[in-house]
Amino acid sequence: MIKIQNLSFRYSGTQKPALRGINLEVGDGEFVLLTGPSGGGKSTLCRCLNGLVPHFYGGEISGKVEVEGLDVLTSSTRQLATRVGMVFQDPENQTVATDVEREIAFGLENLAFPRELMARRIEEALDSVGIAHLRCQPVNELSGGERQKVAIAAVLALHPSILVLDEPTSELDPRGAEEILNLVKRLNDELGLTILLVEHRLDRVVQHVDRVIVLKDGEILSDGSPREVLSELAQGEIGLPPIVRLARGLKARGITFADTPLTVREGRACLSEVLQERKLSPPRPPRYNLEPRSSPKLGAPLIEVKKLHFAYEGEVTVLEDINLQIFEGEFVALMGRNGSGKTTLVKHFNGLLKPTRGEVIVDGLNTRETSVATLARKVGYVFQDPNVHLLAESVEEEIAFTLKNLGFKGEERQRQIEEVLERFDLTRYRSQYPRSLSGGEKQRVAIASILAARPKIVILDEPTRGMDYKIKSELMEFLDEYRRDGRAVILVTQDVELAAEHADRVILLNEGRIVAEGNKREVLSGALLFSPQINRLAQSLRNQGFPQDILTADEVLGLL
Repeated sequence: MIKIQNLSFRYSGTQKPALRGINLEVGDGEFVLLTGPSGGGKSTLCRCLNGLVPHFYGGEISGKVEVEGLDVLTSSTRQLATRVGMVFQDPENQTVATDVEREIAFGLENLAFPRELMARRIEEALDSVGIAHLRCQPVNELSGGERQKVAIAAVLALHPSILVLDEPTSELDPRGAEEILNLVKRLNDELGLTILLVEHRLDRVVQHVDRVIVLKDGEILSDGSPREVLSELAQGEIGLPPIVRLARGLKARGITFADTPLTVREGRACLSEVLQERKLSPPRPPRYNLEPRSSPKLGAPLIEVKKLHFAYEGEVTVLEDINLQIFEGEFVALMGRNGSGKTTLVKHFNGLLKPTRGEVIVDGLNTRETSVATLARKVGYVFQDPNVHLLAESVEEEIAFTLKNLGFKGEERQRQIEEVLERFDLTRYRSQYPRSLSGGEKQRVAIASILAARPKIVILDEPTRGMDYKIKSELMEFLDEYRRDGRAVILVTQDVELAAEHADRVILLNEGRIVAEGNKREVLSGALLFSPQINRLAQSLRNQGFPQDILTADEVLGLL
């Protein structure tokens, strides 16, 4: 199916190879997970399979890539399109038509399929992903999960035998992610498609795959079954699922299992044995404190939202009766399903949007009466799409651009630049064109350019998309330190595990209303969709006296 021999590739204008000496074979019908640190070569390897590398992305390439008997280096992208279908991280980047049916037809039309065959392929693709009811819907009115299904359907219409997905769930809420992964698994099981899936969030996918390949610095670091790879690699190399971290923590204490558990169900069976041998302390509030670090003392409110209503022009109300305070020293996670109003809400905090009714006060300033430029000195906003930030010719210039606009000069400006380059591991990229970097690297540049100015309030909208575990952890540690100086951090995220480990307070939105708000334990414990993996494990062990407000693997280890 896929044979790669001694593959090396270096993008034009870069010194470091993106891939080095890759040797790999993938058989028919395999479900393979590609993971590893950001910039490790995962997306580049995927692009080599459908000819985007080297035919579209220029550079130096050597070695051999063969897909279903075709030599990728000498075959056209047109020939490869019916063999390898690729779904990108952001479905908007591959959407070209206005409605769903035209979007699915687009690739077929470009390959000059006969009209009758096109009609049949469109019907098959709609049915395969379960979106026949969306046939006439405008693409721009679909949810993130629906758009991703449309992107998959458009690829399936070409009848590829290999489906490559580059972080297809990174922008989706837990329910949307589960739907997409179940769909991909079904395509693998029922249609026999070979699947290559790029993903950092292993807790979502590891139970579905046959094989895990870890790429680091352009080379294959590990290749094997999920249990083999997750048992041998260190936490810094990949982000181990919480269940696996728990099992490895127990192993370090001399408690071993026949197999490393990968799911809540397997973890429950393993932990039940441990609970029979070890006595747990009883539930303890208010003396019980499992926090991995002490929460800072909160100061005055930095943001006050009073009876906020908002509707985009000519549309129904998006936010309804929002009342909220965010204080100095707080780390707040804003969560909710796709389309619940999270981004719309935080855009009121820096003045990009003004209330239809009600008011928003930011550090004593009414946003109705304050310019966006003035608010920008107080509120740093990192957009969901890092490309929105990237305007300069180099990473260093990108960071300097923000500082110049905010009045930083001379040595102070250069000191801030050097500090954030080092903090976000960007020093080696300082002279590179930002848009040529990987998705995770671009995200780090965007965050660095905003945090360099050290605003009093920082808002990050899905900032960890495309980030590996190490960089994500370092960012969260930095943000934890950052808010302790009397600042506030607002994290818009779909990453339940991230919120469970690092936030103090969770605000849950649904259809433009706050449906839950409070300490993260109160909001995340026992939730159906927004419950972390370890809490789901705890819920299943309630009859054995297991505390129900446990959120992380470290907390479980602290109990045993």
